[in-house]
Parts: sequence; C-alpha cells; structure tokens
Amino acid sequence: MSSGVMNYEKKGYGRMMVPTPEAYDSGINRRISPYRGIIVAIPAFNEEVAIGSIVILSLKYAETVLVIDDGSHDNTSEIARMAGAEVIRHDVNQGKGMGIKEAFQFAKERNAKVLVLIDGDGQHNPDEIPLLIKPILSGEADIVNGSRFIVKNGHQVPKYRRVGQEVLTAVTNLGSKRKVTDSQNGFRAFSGRSFDCFSFENTNMAIESEMLIDAASADMRIKEVQIYVRYDVAGSTYNPIVHGLSVLVTTIAMISRKRLLLFFGTPGIAFLLLGVLLIFFEINTVNITPNATILYGTTGVLSIVMGILCLFSGVILSYIQSVVTRLTRAIKEG
Repeated sequence: MSSGVMNYEKKGYGRMMVPTPEAYDSGINRRISPYRGIIVAIPAFNEEVAIGSIVILSLKYAETVLVIDDGSHDNTSEIARMAGAEVIRHDVNQGKGMGIKEAFQFAKERNAKVLVLIDGDGQHNPDEIPLLIKPILSGEADIVNGSRFIVKNGHQVPKYRRVGQEVLTAVTNLGSKRKVTDSQNGFRAFSGRSFDCFSFENTNMAIESEMLIDAASADMRIKEVQIYVRYDVAGSTYNPIVHGLSVLVTTIAMISRKRLLLFFGTPGIAFLLLGVLLIFFEINTVNITPNATILYGTTGVLSIVMGILCLFSGVILSYIQSVVTRLTRAIKEG
C-alpha cells in the first residue's frame, strides 16, 4: 500500500492493479495532479453508446467526472460508473437545464476551480478540454465558450443547421449585448467566480442562451475558442426545425423578462419613428388628399403615444428590476 498501488494478485484476481487514494496525492496517477480542482460534467440522456468513452477521455483532464443521467431508459448510468464517473440520476427526464444546474451545485460543493460542460453523445472531443480551461487558469477569462464558427470553413455543420444557429446566436447576442459566434454549443468551461451568476430558469435546450445572457449581465469575461464537432455520430433526437423554433421562442420570452428596457424600448422607438414619419406625410399631403391627411395624422399621433408608453414602461420596469436584483444579491451576500 505504501507504493500507492494495491496488488490484487494475493486475493485471486491475477495481476490486476488499481491506484489507491495515496496515488492521487503522490502524483502516481497523472490524470489527477495536473488538473486538481477541475470537474467535467456531462448531462446525458440515453447515451450508453458513447458515454463510456467520453468519461474515460475526460478523466485525463479532470479530478472528477460527473454524469447527470436525466432519466435514461438504457444503461447510461451503469456504464458511466464503470468508466470512473460519479453519477447523479433522475428518475424522470427533467431537461438539460436541470442537469446543468445540478452540475454547478456539485462543483460548488467540491470547491472546484473550473467546471467544464461537455455533451455525452460523442460530438465533442474531450481532448480539447485543455483548450477551454487554459484561458481560465491563466486569468484571461471567467467563461470560455467553445465555438464551431471562429475559423472560416473550420466546421462541417449542415447548412440547414447553420441557418438556425445564426438566427439563435443573433437573438442571444441581442439579449446579452455581447458578440459570440456560437450560442448553442454545449462545450464550455466556467471559473469558480462565475458559478453564482446563473439563474437556471430554463430547463430545456434554451439554457445555452440563458447562461450567456446571465453571464453578460454579471459582467463575466467571456472568451471563445475554436472546437471541432462531429456530425457522423448520433446527436439530438429532436427534429431540428421544431427544436430550433422552440429554443427561439423560449429565448425571446427570456429576453422579455431579463432585458425589459430592450424588450419594450425596441418597439417603442419603432412606434416613435413610424409616428414621426406619418406626421411628416400628413404635413406634406394636407393640400392634396385631405382624407389621407386625417388618416396619417391620427395614426401618427397614436404611434407616437404608443412609442412613449413603451419607452416609459421599459424604463420604469427596468429600474424596478435592477433594484430587486441588487436587493436580492445583497440578501444572498449577507
């Protein structure tokens, strides 16, 4: 035992040898000591085909690998444990957002320095984990977002998926006031400083956008690194069009709650511009088409009133929201 390795030969198990706890401290097991404080979390649902490989490869770069089995009907949990992961299992499917929330709770309980999220379907390459954690360990970033689109033509995303990705990323960037190139990728790394900035309101796949918006609101430093994603393995079982529309609607609804000034201010400015334009037409057509002049004038005034109401509502509600947020944060901090 003093050598840090347990020999099972005397117990009839042949030459099987496994590391003992002493090995982790002495540095004999090289997967632990260089990455102490690093946790890799893998949300998974019916991923028995790929989960074992993802766990084993992730253990090269982490002190602990956690698999959150979201109510799988196959052997995902059993294979993950055999591969060396700790497992949290849901009896019923609760959504990816709930799995990610539990991953952060686990990381905080273990006092992790860095939490890495990676999908369990084999599309992400665990050997790229060092690329994501390096900017955090060097102090350059609080959150590192893996992106398929930093390098031009550095991806093989099907065209129909790319269109949807661009729309979702544009909406997310609008809500976060930050510019990222890939808002829907699940391969990310987070510093301990960022653990408490997420609300986890969404339990579905819109969690990816929500986390970026929350991170921006908390003034976290976000950096992107190029990653590779495989599309020759079985990925999401959802219809991509239905899935994309669902995420889009959820993200817009989320922005309406989190970015009240943006949500009310944008249509408010549009109404004001429309009203001014209609009043301008009314002035220039007063001697030509009197009936149209009345229509332009009335509609213009109504548009201006609507614009003012929207802007006023946005400012007031945004102020109330900021006060509540500050009070909530102060209560949490003691």
